[in-house]
Amino acid sequence: MASKQIEGNRLLDYSTRKRIWEVLEGPAVVHLVVAMGLVMVLTPIVWTVLTSIQTDHGARQVAYLPQEVTFTTLYNVLVTEQFYLAIYNTLIIASVTTIITVGLGTPAGYVFSRYRFPFDTYVFIAVIAARLFPPIGLLIPYFQIIDSMGLLNTKMGIIFANVYLWLPLVIYMMRNFFMSIPKAIDESARVDGCTKFQSFRKVIFPLALPGFAASAILTFLFSWREFLFAFMVSADRSSMPVSVGAYRFIGDQTTLWASLSAASVLAMLPTVLIIIFFHRYIVSGLTSGAVKG
Repeated sequence: MASKQIEGNRLLDYSTRKRIWEVLEGPAVVHLVVAMGLVMVLTPIVWTVLTSIQTDHGARQVAYLPQEVTFTTLYNVLVTEQFYLAIYNTLIIASVTTIITVGLGTPAGYVFSRYRFPFDTYVFIAVIAARLFPPIGLLIPYFQIIDSMGLLNTKMGIIFANVYLWLPLVIYMMRNFFMSIPKAIDESARVDGCTKFQSFRKVIFPLALPGFAASAILTFLFSWREFLFAFMVSADRSSMPVSVGAYRFIGDQTTLWASLSAASVLAMLPTVLIIIFFHRYIVSGLTSGAVKG
């Protein structure tokens, strides 16, 4: 009798759980969760855009919608405050960083995916572990090295930091992409008469182009928004990137909220355009390469 009651409870519990899961997996709940996610992601961006089209005085009046819409703040930040120089500096820094990082990370990823050498696993772990250190703990030695090289207040000083920060990520992503390509393709190319370099250049690399594109785009985006090391190295407008340029509107006594928001909007525009035009490569890179071990 007791066993039948327990069995009946289990059947009832299973039916209840099934109905609950049917509700949770239904379109209404899924759409609600997606809507909540969009609200959480978009609210700060929309708030920043609305603040950027106000005056600094108007931005202090906390309101859901601007009391007076003006584009004067955007113009003053871009032209009068010469924020366009920061955009130009960042474009140079992010582009050169991307070229150097993918130029070094792609062959390194290929070597780690195809060749075995003494302590290769430990070497790969050491490369990845270098990125796991908290960046704040590396600021002092980095500053001293850059100072001794005479690269303070230069774009190259920031580029060195960005390459150090993102090279392990590119090596990791490219290694996983190359590992997803069967070694039999290499062997077929060699049988057809290709050298090792020719098989890489003509056969393997074209197959890994989505991973290469994803690595380059992510490196560019990460370099575009890097702040900590750039803040330590750059103190003048000749090398100041957008992240440090926007920080200038935060003072000791007061913050120019509208100007800070305008600088943030101007800094976001290039990255938004890149994401719109290249989102397919970013998604494929994250799903096909970065998450495969």
